[in-house]
Amino acid sequence: MSFLKQLFDFYIKSSLHVGLAVLSLVYVTAFSDDLYKDIVYPSCVFFGTVLGYNFLKYFYVFWSGNFNSKKHYWILTVSILAAIGFVFFFLWLKRSVQINIIISGIAVLVYPLLRKYGWVKLFLVSIVVTYVSVYIPFQTVKWLPFDFYVSLTQRFFILTSLLIPFEILDSKTDLETMNTLPQFFGINRTKIFGIALVIPFMVLEFFKSNSSYIVIVIAIITVLFIRFTTLKRNQYYTSFWVESIPILWWVLLMVFQ
Repeated sequence: MSFLKQLFDFYIKSSLHVGLAVLSLVYVTAFSDDLYKDIVYPSCVFFGTVLGYNFLKYFYVFWSGNFNSKKHYWILTVSILAAIGFVFFFLWLKRSVQINIIISGIAVLVYPLLRKYGWVKLFLVSIVVTYVSVYIPFQTVKWLPFDFYVSLTQRFFILTSLLIPFEILDSKTDLETMNTLPQFFGINRTKIFGIALVIPFMVLEFFKSNSSYIVIVIAIITVLFIRFTTLKRNQYYTSFWVESIPILWWVLLMVFQ
């Protein structure tokens, strides 16, 4: 059992789970908007997400070589493999898509500079993931349909909502000078803000040409997770369960659509 827990913890801390979550969001766009469903771009996103998140989380550890556990060596190994996978699939993409990926990568590099502005980095994450999971996939379409703008707005709303539990739990360790939403408005008002964003996420679905009731299920689950977020929750509440919502969304689309 101890080995399984260590394996599970490694899966979370090496960013493999968040990589799968972002990959799922790309396929949600593909299924919801009848776009291509090949593996090249989604694979590039998966490896790029793992690499990007590990870079942000462990940069100083890797740079200083101050590895205080075998875990860091394994995470470095995963990061190197992710870099190889990213480059491999990146080279298969069209030049226009490559440029867009580079733009999103620059935004990731800017993230540490904006981290002290808590409310800004929240929206930056939402914008970058929306850009990667909606904007870039739609660039394969010659004429952008109305559904593109709906999906783009929807994705930003739901991603911001999904980040609210992270913001609340992080407030236990965030510096008071970071000016995060919970520090600005308090936990309850931050929850209300996150839940309020779910409403336009649902409403906008009915303006799409191929609307799906599955967004209602995702909206309800998101609201419940925000509602029951407390400072007493452990790291798995956000780093596994909340991040599993995009994966569930993709699975539901594959099964019922």
